[in-house]
Amino acid sequence: MTAGFGAEIVARIMEDAFEYLEAPVLRVTGYDTPYPPATIEAHYLPNTERILAAVARVTSF
Repeated sequence: MTAGFGAEIVARIMEDAFEYLEAPVLRVTGYDTPYPPATIEAHYLPNTERILAAVARVTSF
């Protein structure tokens, strides 16, 4: 989450389009830890539950 490409996109949206948003931008990323080995990568990456929770949070704003 920290210092990633998505963070730069969110920063740009918030700087340039904040007044047009109906809800704050929410990032769904891997955990804020070093990237894991490929054998446990599936536990690190966002899954359907985390994505749907973020969608519900933004749409209920």
